This record gives sequence, structure tokens and C-alpha cells, in this order.
Amino acid sequence: MARRGTSALKKSRDAKKKRQQESAVQREERLAELRQQKNERTAMETDAQREERLAGLRQQKAERTAMETDAQREERLAGHRQQEAERRATETDAQREERLTRLRQENAERRATETDAQREERRSGDRTRAEKRRASETEEQRRARVEAEQIRRRGVSAGRFDSSELATPSVVPFDALRIIRIPGDGNCFFYAVCDQLQGTPLETDAASLRHELTSRVVQIMPELIEQGFVLPENADFIVDSSFSEGTYVPDEVVPLLSRCFNVDLVIYQENGTVLQYCMSPLQPPIAIVRILLRHEHYESLRFANPIPVSEPIVDAEEPRLTQQSAGHFGARPAQERPERIIRPEAPAHNCGPMDRACDQCGALLWCSETRNFCCAKGKVKLPSRTVPQVLADLYLGRHRMSAEFLTNIRSYNSALHLTSLGAKLRLVPGWCPSFIISGQLHHNTAPLFAEDSAEPHGWQVYFNDRELESRQSLSQKVKPELLELLQTLLHECNGYVRSLRAVAHRISQDPELGDARIVIHPDRRPSGEHIRRYNLPTANEVGILIVEDNENTPASRDVVIQLRGGGSQRISETHRSYDPLEYVLLFPNGEDGWHPELRMSNGKKLTPMKYYASEIMVRAGQFSVLHYGRRLFQQYLVDMCAKIEAERLLYLRTHQQDLRSETYSGLRDALFAADGRSTDRDPSDIGKPAHVLLSSSFVGGPRYLMERLQDAMTYVHKFGKPDLFVTATCNPKWPEISAQLLPGQRAEDRPDIVSRVFEMKKKALLAQLTKRYGKEAAHVCSLEYQKRGLPHVHFLLWLVSGQRVTPDRYDDIVSAEIPDPEQQPVLYELVKTHMIHGPCGKENPACPCMENGECSKGFPKEFQQVTLTSDTGYPLYRRLSPEMGGFTVDKLFKGRSIRMDNREVQTLIYCLVVHCSFCF
Repeated sequence: MARRGTSALKKSRDAKKKRQQESAVQREERLAELRQQKNERTAMETDAQREERLAGLRQQKAERTAMETDAQREERLAGHRQQEAERRATETDAQREERLTRLRQENAERRATETDAQREERRSGDRTRAEKRRASETEEQRRARVEAEQIRRRGVSAGRFDSSELATPSVVPFDALRIIRIPGDGNCFFYAVCDQLQGTPLETDAASLRHELTSRVVQIMPELIEQGFVLPENADFIVDSSFSEGTYVPDEVVPLLSRCFNVDLVIYQENGTVLQYCMSPLQPPIAIVRILLRHEHYESLRFANPIPVSEPIVDAEEPRLTQQSAGHFGARPAQERPERIIRPEAPAHNCGPMDRACDQCGALLWCSETRNFCCAKGKVKLPSRTVPQVLADLYLGRHRMSAEFLTNIRSYNSALHLTSLGAKLRLVPGWCPSFIISGQLHHNTAPLFAEDSAEPHGWQVYFNDRELESRQSLSQKVKPELLELLQTLLHECNGYVRSLRAVAHRISQDPELGDARIVIHPDRRPSGEHIRRYNLPTANEVGILIVEDNENTPASRDVVIQLRGGGSQRISETHRSYDPLEYVLLFPNGEDGWHPELRMSNGKKLTPMKYYASEIMVRAGQFSVLHYGRRLFQQYLVDMCAKIEAERLLYLRTHQQDLRSETYSGLRDALFAADGRSTDRDPSDIGKPAHVLLSSSFVGGPRYLMERLQDAMTYVHKFGKPDLFVTATCNPKWPEISAQLLPGQRAEDRPDIVSRVFEMKKKALLAQLTKRYGKEAAHVCSLEYQKRGLPHVHFLLWLVSGQRVTPDRYDDIVSAEIPDPEQQPVLYELVKTHMIHGPCGKENPACPCMENGECSKGFPKEFQQVTLTSDTGYPLYRRLSPEMGGFTVDKLFKGRSIRMDNREVQTLIYCLVVHCSFCF
């Protein structure tokens, strides 16, 4: 043992001595051989061996790091930084691109696999390091960091020197400059800068300037991160995406020019104001670069005429720039208050009364609504329906049990319906007035008679000796007295109930019908009657037939009822009895719903969309139980919407050949998986029931969404960033909605009125945006419904060239402050009621916005003395503190008053809040 240890030690010493004596060439050959051997071993190892090896290396590294002192750690990190700087300085463009690609992939994999606790730990570590740096910085370093932050946010940079030291005035009137056109490609920024550097010691070409800026940014990136000039999470993005040839320079990179070169950078806008002023750390600068930013494209600016250097020029368009350039950021006295922005109040927008009757069907419309959506210009004609007087009194509030009936109307309908509703209800925590389903919705039928040991349901209850007790067991919310009244009513007037009871009685009297089936035909009607006539069905008109077991198989759309056993069966959405069998309180007489045999007056097929759009319209002098149905009306609308979509899907499924689905660009998606491997699918199966392709006209389908995405990206490619991003939410207290609510109703009880009013308001919103802020070049919008049932819309709006929104117009359009209660009382009350966030945080930890003890919306915001543009593209709006003249509001929460200031105000567009009353 001792000899073997001694021999191994001697071999190690000999190898070390041999390595010390070898030449550089020999050393390189040896290292290349070792690398090759290592690569061969790595290529041959399995995933488990590789993971075991990496785990061992990580453990060894963690042990070494845990044992080292602070001095050793600092020395190691300094060595790593030096080695990294040397490698980056000598690497080629291809090597740099390969390294960045690898780093991006590793970072994405690491963040994709980290848990919430690891992500929070990483962010907490970043915040801790930033706090340590700020705690140890000097006053000069703090001032430099604040100024760098101003530049990073595209605010006006503060100077570090007296303006008298400038050799040339850096801010000049825009009229004194002329525009030098620059080629319109991704290098326009560098072309414009090179045009300005002609005749200076920094004169160069665009490619060399791009490469040199890349090298310098990489070298000083640790310093930029340490000083707070660049956020750690943005470092990879800046280094990666900013300097590729032919790509446009993002906003985060523009200030780096003055940081890496001894130049001042002044960026003008088309309207002549200064957008950004970046000063060189060293003064005076070698050159002053003046460029014009126009729709993400840069142009060079030169003096139109020589200007005397001895006469400093004050920028009349942006006087604050010259004042701030002479001092430090934040040098304004604390007692000096910013100028208060006062705007005159505008009248509230109102769509007017719903008093215009359609000439064809008598439906009541608003003046701004079109005339063709209620009855297709008279082509859709639906008969009026009668309602038993007792049921009408219950709906109209004239019965002593009306309140109980309307409150629990869905429970009473569920206890009396003839079929069962098949859907997965989605329950939202807290108060939710909406009827929300998840997945497919359908109606099921049960056998005519229940098994002896089974609890009857559906129409089985109507043939039970203890009918009332069975219904009470289905729901705990129903009252026996009212339930018995409704049950008796349906026995008297509902055609399906009378017919089924007659059939059940006949079967019980005739033993030969023990194996028969009951069929409800989808197109059964009285002989001699026209197909477009809607008759109230009687016992012999509903089309119920008794079929012997040995007869032909019924059609696919027939409702087939087994006497016993067989389980539940699904009713086709296109069957005429689909609606009355489920909604017995909305169709007490058993009137037929929509079915494919219905035609318009011109002979064309009546689609379910046009049928139900006409059915839910309000008509003067006509009583419709639908409008009084409250929660049952919500369920009915959701059910019929699902029927409309099912009908569209059925059309696409049966017309694949007409749509020529085999020519779709998505055919390859059907034949190949995402990784390119074949799915072994026969191309001839495309378009068949086993595999149906949805056309781009189907709303919500993949091709529909892809078309909308491509349209939106085309707007971005052509017009650049959108000028306005507006979110508008429906206000249930709009006077147009309140005026149409029936006694005792709330906005959620009338989704038909809410959706119609919101559509008109949405159009008015877009009209106001373009009227006040400029002509529209393009817009996209996304309409969606909240969990509480109210719609809201998101707008992206692009304005034409010359009228685009610039930072100097932000305060004229958007406000994030509480208005003056004396000069703007109406706006003050609106903001107090609708635009104050919370309370959340410590005052209300149970607020829905709270996640991990913090507000997910970022409230409360920080006070802002002026509006700034951040590196994320979202402005930091002005929010004055009470000491600087900001106002406060007092809100009641759980019986106590909480004072809230501008930090809790949600951003709002001024003209829309007052004029359109929209952002509520």
C-alpha cells in the first residue's frame, strides 16, 4: 500500500515537471488531446451519467464557494471578469453570436424550470444587491445613478456642469436645423450619427461605429449594471438584440452612445420638441449629435445657417430643458409646486332613448343602431306568444309570490323541466351574477318511466304518484305552494306534458305496447298547415308517435324515448323541441323553437342567429317572458349561443369538400406533429368527420386568430408602435341601461340591453379618440366579457403621420391624479367612485389583487413630479404628493374611512371619462 502511494506521488511529480518543461506547442497539443478525450467521454455517457457528473461538479463548486473568504471570493470574481473581458474582446462576430445564443438558451431553461420560491429568491437577491450598492454609494455616485436613470427612462437628462462651460449650444431651435435624409434600413441610427461626426476626431462609417459601440458596451456592462444605468434582467437583451447588422436600435441602446463616446446626443421630434438629451460623462464633449426621430426612423440634423457660438440659444419649444441642464436633477426647491393642469368639463355622452321603432317588426332601437339586425329588413317574422295569466302575474310582480319566483326562477325551472341540461358549470368565488359554463352544452332525455329503485327526474316526475314530493327533493330552494301552482299550470297548458301523460296512460292500459318506443319527430306539424306557420301545439299536434320495436330505425334528429332502461340520450340542437322541453317556464305552452325547416319571407333558410336576434328584441305593446326571466334568461341566452355555434360547426363538418379544406395551409399541421415527425395520417382523411378543418371565418378558430394576429403585426410593421392603448369597461349605471331595466331588475338581468349599449359606446369611444387626437391610420380591438358579466374592450390605435402622440402630449391626454374637487366636481366624483384602486395591502389583505402579500397591479405607485417614459415603453405618469399640491379622497371600507392619494389612481383618458364616461 505504501509503495503504491509513493509510486503514484512520484508519477504525479514527474508529470508536473514534464508539463513545466514542455513548450507552448507541446502544451497546446496535450490540451487538445485532453479536450478530445473529454469530448469522447461526454458523447458516450448516458443521460444519467451526465447528470451525475454535473451534480458532482456543482457540489464541488458549492463546497469551494462556501469555504472561501470574502477576499478570496472578490479575487475569484475579479479574475472571472478579467478573463471574460479578454475573451469577449478577441472573439469574432460568429463566436459572439454563438455565445449569446447559448446564454439565452441556458437562461430560458433555468427560468422555465425554477419554482415560484426560486424565482422569488432570485429577485430578492437582485433587490438585496441593489440595496447594498445604493447604501454604500457616495453622494456623487447617487447623483450619477439618478441622472443615468433619467436617461434610461428617456426623460430629459440633467447636466453635471454649468451651462457656461459649453463650447457650442447643445439645444437649438428646430427651425434653425435642416434635415439630412438617411437610408431607410435598420442602420439608420448609425448612418445619422456618422453624418454628424464628419470632420471630428470620431469620424467613421456606420459598420465600424456599430462594431465599436458593441465592444465598448460589452466591456462596461458590469459598470452600467452596478451604477443602475442598466437593469440586470435587461443586460442580455441589450447585448443580444441591439447590434445585429440591419436591425433597428431599441430605445435602451440610444443613450449608450453618449456613455461610450465623448459626445452629447440630442434627439428631436417632428413637432420640434426635444425628446431626449443624453450628455457625455466628460465635458466639454468632442461633438454634439443632433438627430430627428420619425416613426422609429432616424434622420441627421445640421445647421441651416451658421450660428454664433457666443450667443446661447434658448429653446422656446422646451424651456424646461435649458433650465434643468444648468443644475442637478431634483434641484428644484421643495416648496415650489408644479403647475396645476386644469381642463374644462365636457358634457357626458348619452345614446338617447330607445324609442325608434322598426318599420317592419316594431322592435325598439336606438338612433345609432342599424335597422337590419332585428328582422333582416322584414324577412324574419315571428308570431307573438301568449302566456297563462297566472304565470304573467308572477313575472310582472302582481302575484304575492312573485319575489320568490323571480329570485329562484332557475331552481323552479330545474324542478319542472322535461329534459336535463348537460354542462359543466364554472363557479367563480364570491358574488357572481353570470351563468358560466365550461366545455360543451347539450340536453339529455331520460326513459319515460324511472326504474323502481331510481329517483325520477325530468319527465319521469310527471308520471310519478308522488309528483310534488319528488320535485321538492330536487331542490332545497323551492316553496311547495308555488311549486304546486306551477306544476298544475303546466299540466293544463303545456302540450308536451299533456301528450306524454296521454301516451303513458295508453301504454299502461295496453299490454301489447310494453316494448314500444316513443318518437318526437323534428318536423311534425298538423296536416294542411304551412311550414312557416307557428301554431300553439295541442295534445295531438306535438308530433309524438308510438313506434313498435320492429319498425324502422328513427332518423338521427328524432327524439327517441325508451319506456324503461337504456340510459339518457342526447337531443339534437336542431330539433324543434330542444327549447320548450328544457325551458318550460319560458315556453309554458310548449311552442317550437328554431329548427332547420324554418324559412324567411324570401324563401331562404332562417339561421338561428337571425331567429334568436329577432326573438329577444323589445317591442312596444308586446309582452315577452324572456325579458322578465332574470337568471333563467341568462341561461337561455348561453344555451342558444352554444346552439348557434354548434350549427356553424355542423355546417363546416358537412361542407369540407365545398370549403376545399385540403388546400388549406394548415394541411401540413394535420400530417406532421410539432417536431416534424409524421403522424401516419392518411391525407385522404382530411376534411372527414374524424378530422375537420375550421375555416378562417369561424370566430375563435385557430385560422381566425392567426389572421387577426397577422393583421395586427402588419399594422406594427407599417406604422410602428401604436399611439394609444385604451381599455374601456362597461358601466352598469349608464342611463341608457338603467332606463330599460324592468322593475326590480339589475344590469346583469338584461345582457341583451348591456351588450347593445356597450356596442354603441364602443363606436362612440373610437369616434372620440380620432376626433380629439388625430385621424386614424389603423386600429385593432379585442372585446371580452369579465367574470361578473360586463363586457370590456381593449383598443390599439395608430394615428396618421404628423398627428402621432408624442411625450409632450401625454399630460394633455392621460391623467393619473385626483381632480380638483372645487373646479372639477363632476370629474372628481367619477374618479373617486370608479378610478381609485383598492384599498389593498395591509388595509385589505384579502383583496383579489393581492398575491404573495403584494399587489399584483403594482399599487401603490410612486409619486412622480413629471411624466416620464420608461424603458419598458409604459410611461410613468405624473402623480403629485399632497405636499406638492396633489388631492386626496376618503373612502369608506368596513365602516372606517381611509384616505387615499394619487398613488392609488388608475390611469384614465381625460376626454373619455368626462365626455364618454367610459373608463369605469
